Amino acid sequence: MKSLAESRAEIDEVDRQLVPLIVRRLETVCDIAEAKRATGKAVQDPTREKAILDKVAASAGAEFGDEAKAVFETLFDVAKCRQRARLANTAKAGDLKVAVVGMGLIGGSFYKAALRAGYETVGLHHGDTEGLSTADVIMVCLPPETIVPWVAANSMRFNCGTAVVDIAGTKTDIVRGMAAVNRHGWTFVGGHPMAGKEVSGYENSTADLFLGKSMVLTPEAGEWGATNGDRSLLERFFTSLGFSRVVVTSPERHDELIAFTSQLGHVIASAYVQDERVADAVGFSAGSYANMSRIATVDPATWTALYLSDRDALLRVLDGFIGRLADFRSALDRRDADAIARFIATGAAAKRAELAARTLK
Repeated sequence: MKSLAESRAEIDEVDRQLVPLIVRRLETVCDIAEAKRATGKAVQDPTREKAILDKVAASAGAEFGDEAKAVFETLFDVAKCRQRARLANTAKAGDLKVAVVGMGLIGGSFYKAALRAGYETVGLHHGDTEGLSTADVIMVCLPPETIVPWVAANSMRFNCGTAVVDIAGTKTDIVRGMAAVNRHGWTFVGGHPMAGKEVSGYENSTADLFLGKSMVLTPEAGEWGATNGDRSLLERFFTSLGFSRVVVTSPERHDELIAFTSQLGHVIASAYVQDERVADAVGFSAGSYANMSRIATVDPATWTALYLSDRDALLRVLDGFIGRLADFRSALDRRDADAIARFIATGAAAKRAELAARTLK
């Protein structure tokens, strides 16, 4: 058996050989992006991706096939992100002037990502106004309850044609509140980056936070007009910051889905770690516990405000989840093996369907 030092030395050598190959692959991706630009082809090719993943799994064998596929799926995500950034028309320095208001985790990350993309960018705290009158895009990265009042107080400073985007986790109340704010030729679009960390603050922000993530936009009805000029500008802008896709939906649809995909998970994590057994988990936990409990340490004030602002939608998804748990508990109490198996099979089928749908988007 090899010693730990020998095994680590072997890993180091493998990594040494692997890094240049990864760099070569990413450089080739840029060439592919230019070819797609010339031919008008889409960034994503699900059929080709599936063929490559199947080949990778077969080459890796039964023991490592799934892990090898997972590694290549990550490579695909990074490659598609680089292609989209390469194809973004506004990814050139000087095209836009950007102002980011609020220098926390998300605001700081937008500020750093915009600078890296080459935009003339200013980062502002709540009371600052420098650069607002010349900005083409203003990212309002403030606490949700302060967004509408801040925009109302500063709207006269906005340049005609400016796109103002917020980043709050719920959208319906903010979009409705913004409808009452006087406009002077600028546009408001609700926004929500599908990215974050379990920590907060500018010191934890990074230009890579949005890499491969989705940016959701929820414009007011008819706000973008017939030409959709602001939509085109914002889609290219967010893509150039590293987002892999820009999703456009209504504020109401956003809040319903976020209650399910984000808020419900945080509620479950919080309830999960409040069990008295959590103190004895060390030595008895693996990936399941880590994945389930990872998001339990979020800021109470921030998430209380989010839960209350999306109360109706969150109640609906909570009721559905509690009902499914009650069905499982009843089957377990009855020792009904068939019902338990159906419960598991239904969940597995639902997850496979979700993964299949994800590969087609």
